[in-house]
Amino acid sequence: MSAAPDVATVVSEPSQRELRRNIWNMVWPVAAENVLHFLIGFVNTAMVGRLGAATILAVGLSGRVGMFVWIIFNAIGTGTTVLIAQAVGAGDPRRVRRVAQQGLLLAISLIGVVGAAVFFFAPSLLLAFKATPEALPLGVAYLRILVFSMPFQVLFIVTAAILRGSGNTRVPMQIAVVTNVVNVALNSVLIFGRFGLPALGFRGPAISTIVGQAVGATIAIRYLLSERSGVNMGLQGFFSFDFSLIKKVLSIGIPSSAEMAFWQLASVILFRLINGFGTAAGAAYQLGLQAEGISYMPTAGFAIAATALVGRSLGARNPGLAERYIREIVRWGIVLTTVTTAILVFGPRVLMRLLTDDAAVITLGAQYLLIMGISQIPQQISGTLSGSLRGAGDTVTPMISAGFGIWVCRIPLSFFLSSRFGLAGVWWAINIDQFARMIIVGWRYLGGKWKTSVGEGLQGEAPGA
Repeated sequence: MSAAPDVATVVSEPSQRELRRNIWNMVWPVAAENVLHFLIGFVNTAMVGRLGAATILAVGLSGRVGMFVWIIFNAIGTGTTVLIAQAVGAGDPRRVRRVAQQGLLLAISLIGVVGAAVFFFAPSLLLAFKATPEALPLGVAYLRILVFSMPFQVLFIVTAAILRGSGNTRVPMQIAVVTNVVNVALNSVLIFGRFGLPALGFRGPAISTIVGQAVGATIAIRYLLSERSGVNMGLQGFFSFDFSLIKKVLSIGIPSSAEMAFWQLASVILFRLINGFGTAAGAAYQLGLQAEGISYMPTAGFAIAATALVGRSLGARNPGLAERYIREIVRWGIVLTTVTTAILVFGPRVLMRLLTDDAAVITLGAQYLLIMGISQIPQQISGTLSGSLRGAGDTVTPMISAGFGIWVCRIPLSFFLSSRFGLAGVWWAINIDQFARMIIVGWRYLGGKWKTSVGEGLQGEAPGA
């Protein structure tokens, strides 16, 4: 694995060229990791897509349940990333180590309870999405196997958050490459039955996910505990809870997770609404979301870079540098999103044909991609500015923007417009949501109040505390 940057280095004022290099050094590994996730997910979905609409829906809804688990641990990951980034900017390696220890300890403490709840309540969780009778038994079986991948996934999520906060986005990307290669290779074998093994159908992807995540988590933890990580975490003091620090991690992370929870709760309502149009409609939405990743996955790294670089700049008491980073990240995000959006707008049916051969699903999914092309740039701007505010310790504004966009725009308008224009009305409601979020976070950013923040995790503390 690549060597990590020195987490004790205090941020200095870079030239414009150095500033761009700092951005791209953080962005390209995350972008590569996300593109890889998209491509592997695309291939896996295409394999599952040959098993029928009911299987597509069952696997998709199980993934949605899994996202609720991710929300819980995203609170830990986000808070850990922000506090580590600010500690790096302040030149405090002892605090970097302590934040990393507490984030990982908290995640390990929670995963057993969460995983058990998903296993035992799998039928009820899927019914919350109004799973169709054809998809429900498949989904329950799939989800109960998938539960065993969750501990490994959580370990990787928090470890990656620690490394990204310290400025190391390359190693998480490298681990993701290994994880996903293992996943897709096993999928090909287990779904269809190769090399003398039986064809496991929809159960194949769940088993592949367990193996892939286990490999990734093992590599991630070994690297984090090594000197190469630059975090110097170690096990000394690891098993003692620091409730004051945990409170700070969660005070930053919970609003960010609430933002995601808004989306996931809304997805329950949306899936119930869309599934009411039939199994083909639900399958089209699931595949449409997968195909849409070709636009936003490459640019997701900009938001992560914004969080880390703004956090480091403000930790070093340099708001002017933070503002320079944000302007440059937004500019490049728009350029890249313009290119990727063209793929959705000009080739929606081509993308859908790669995922399924069901004619009805292709038609509905292509309509989704064409309409969603309109909101890709607002979504990118909103994501980058939200990441910037999180780096300043403001996770409340992104939460408010998500809450307003979803509960005032997306959900009410989905019911209203779909009653008049069918499924297309839902797609248009999602577009309006994205524009509303951009306006709210843009207003907060332009107000400039975030520039006076030095991060909740550093206020009132002496270095090395």
